[in-house]
Amino acid sequence: MSAQKSIKLSDYTEYPYLIPSIYLDFDIGDEYVVVQSSMIIKPKQKVSSKLILQGNQIKLLSISINGKELKLEEYSISDESLIIDTPPVSEFQLKIRSQIDPFSNTSLEGLYLSSGMLTTQCEAEGFRSICYHPDRPDILSRYTVRIEADRELYPVLLSNGNEKNSGNLKNNQRRHEIIWEDPFPKPCYLFALVAGKLNSVSDIYFTNTGRSIDIKIYVEPGDEKYTKHAVISLKKAMKWDEDNYGLEYDLDEYKIVAVRHFNMGAMENKGLNIFNSKLVLADSKTATDDELERIESVIAHEYFHNWTGNRITCRDWFQLSLKEGLTVFRDQSFTSDLHSAGLKRIEDVSFLRNFQFAEDKSPTSHAVKPKEYIDIDNFYTTTIYEKGAELIRMLQLLLGKEKFFKGINLYIKTFDGSAATTEDFINSLIKGAYLEEINCPFDLTKFLNWYYKAGTPKVYISQSWDSKNSILNVSFEQKIDCDTTNKNIEMVIPILYSCYSRKKGSIPIAEDNLFVLDKNKMSLQIKTPPGEKEAPVLSLFRGFSSPVLWESDLTIDDYLYLFLNDNDYFSRWDSGQYLMREIIRTRLFNKANQSLEDRFISAIKQSINSLEINDPFFLATLLTIPGFAELESLLNKVDPINIYRESLKFQILIGNEILQQLRILAKNLFVKVGHEWPMGKGERKLLGIAWSYLTLAGDKNVQKTCVESISHYSMTISRTALSALKPLDNVNTEKASNLFYNLWKDNPVVLDSWFAYEASRPNKQGIDGIEKLLSHSKFDWKAPNSIRAVLGGFSKNIELFHSLDGEGYLFMAEKLIQVDKINPITASRMVKIFSKWKTYVEKNKEGMYKSILKLNQANISSNTREVVELILK
Repeated sequence: MSAQKSIKLSDYTEYPYLIPSIYLDFDIGDEYVVVQSSMIIKPKQKVSSKLILQGNQIKLLSISINGKELKLEEYSISDESLIIDTPPVSEFQLKIRSQIDPFSNTSLEGLYLSSGMLTTQCEAEGFRSICYHPDRPDILSRYTVRIEADRELYPVLLSNGNEKNSGNLKNNQRRHEIIWEDPFPKPCYLFALVAGKLNSVSDIYFTNTGRSIDIKIYVEPGDEKYTKHAVISLKKAMKWDEDNYGLEYDLDEYKIVAVRHFNMGAMENKGLNIFNSKLVLADSKTATDDELERIESVIAHEYFHNWTGNRITCRDWFQLSLKEGLTVFRDQSFTSDLHSAGLKRIEDVSFLRNFQFAEDKSPTSHAVKPKEYIDIDNFYTTTIYEKGAELIRMLQLLLGKEKFFKGINLYIKTFDGSAATTEDFINSLIKGAYLEEINCPFDLTKFLNWYYKAGTPKVYISQSWDSKNSILNVSFEQKIDCDTTNKNIEMVIPILYSCYSRKKGSIPIAEDNLFVLDKNKMSLQIKTPPGEKEAPVLSLFRGFSSPVLWESDLTIDDYLYLFLNDNDYFSRWDSGQYLMREIIRTRLFNKANQSLEDRFISAIKQSINSLEINDPFFLATLLTIPGFAELESLLNKVDPINIYRESLKFQILIGNEILQQLRILAKNLFVKVGHEWPMGKGERKLLGIAWSYLTLAGDKNVQKTCVESISHYSMTISRTALSALKPLDNVNTEKASNLFYNLWKDNPVVLDSWFAYEASRPNKQGIDGIEKLLSHSKFDWKAPNSIRAVLGGFSKNIELFHSLDGEGYLFMAEKLIQVDKINPITASRMVKIFSKWKTYVEKNKEGMYKSILKLNQANISSNTREVVELILK
């Protein structure tokens, strides 16, 4: 087994050539595509340097410089590259004619076939599968693209930029051509091409300056009716970016294409976004409220990349979070402004804790700015995206919004049209905010540790009350838990806090004050009004002001107080999450805390009374138990089946204890769920929570109502009903599942949710049931959505996947080996479900280890092998 070559940030060297312009010609045939590239190349120095171009599965047909064909001895070619040893030392034109086969390409990288449509995915290194090129993000060029194809097979031909001209070929009326020109320089990973039988839906957006932008969404025939939400979402994003960042769209056309076979959610190719069809084709009948909001957010995310990613790109892939973290922060802000900032913050924190924090504790943990990688595709992670966004959010909090936006403006003005680094961004931000870096109010070097160090920092907090002087003394200590060698690394940790008097109905003593922890140990004094007899209640990390774990000496009484009274959405929810984690933790050790459970149930009842009408969505959020990954993190030795069973028992307890209130709640809500999204989403969310608790409590009438609701005109209600019945494995579950399948068997986007449901629900068929899903006539092995639905759903089927005989793990390993042969990127991402094997109890640990070894001994791709070897370390 040959060692895999590691790419290191420290080895970065500037490419010795500029490529200011590229002309690409695509001749699409029946069995292959002929690609001709014509590049203007400018040496940066007046000395000859090797010209190294990357290439993967390309057949070279001819190569010339300034019109002169190169001899065989003038260049060398391998499976991975084409090298010209002594190119000219002055500007020259390089023409390469080559041939590729997209029709047998299952990797979904480069140019490939999806449902009769040719499409591209070039990020991160897919362009090298299309034509010979340096294929690195710091080479920016202006592209002109000509596409020629059969008019009947490929009536629509698309690429980046604006259309220049099109028409039938004079010498062959069966074929047609089109020329696209992108006036803005871009890296090759943003190149896009689509050819196929597509229909379009058109609209127009008028910018604040009065320019009109043609919007076109291309879909397969019959899917036009599902695009309205995407169009509206895009126009909202365009308006928001102009109003908040002063950034206007720069081309005449904005095109989106929906593709069934796509590894990612979407891709921000300049002027021609390519989307996973699941994130375009939707309305309230086919998508849930959460999915509609997700689509709105992703549409915005890819649009926002036009400036933070496209106009300014990454110097190298180690800077990936420069574009992704910043753009996630922007799309999160967009959603917060359109909906509820407090609820959006809770949603983002919950996701971060259940996925990114778990990643930080796993063998695949890495820094936001990693130092090395083998396959960059393995670094499209929650650390790069979500943690990266949290760092931007901290900078906004530390600088204040006004100064933050001054810094953003300077960054865009300075680096527009170029490839930048993380440090370029941070330095621009500080310079724009304060003119001189020395005026920055926090230690910039310590803040950059957030980018350079892997792991989740932990903050330890203790309090002492000086009743004589009415002062609350608070001590803080910071450490990085995941790596003991880094425990003394000092980070900049902004802590937003408030302080409440214990007197009933009192207002905060101190509200949303900012304390910056930038040393290993620091202390804070909070002065309270004279006469306070008891220590006030401290509300910490309000709005989740830093992506850290913390441990404090707050009491159960403090958490109950905050759960009922805190005016910060996040802090109130977080207090409830702490109490629920504590209840489940004690149950896991067979030491149920009856007093705590009774008091928490009482607090839930009070919350229902105060929030049912005023804020149903927030109430639903308060009633949602912590995620499975969070519960796993409570234990040094994880017994996943025991966690699943005890959390289920806790939910049954809640359902039984507030049975009557839930029944009244469900009855009142059911008549209010008919409003069109986003109206009514709080009522629908709360109804789903109520149904879940009631079905677990054994309410037969609600179970029957859930079956009847499968055919509801709202997909949210339909899927909510399915979800409520899932843990039961009874005749109602079976009826509901069959009904849902029959309703949606001809809609592959919706049917993926059925595959995920069937794979994740407990049932008597066991592994055989998963095998049947994988061999189902509607299952598509080439569609990552389908694979993620079944195998991802199976991994959430706790008692089956984690069965003590290890059969679930072995089955997963076998299937991922199969997936790897078709699509290495999808396989390498899914292999991470084995990353926590060392944390499990011995029996599970042993079974999972055997399965990882099975993967390691198989003939797998470099993508998947990198992850497997990290997991085994």
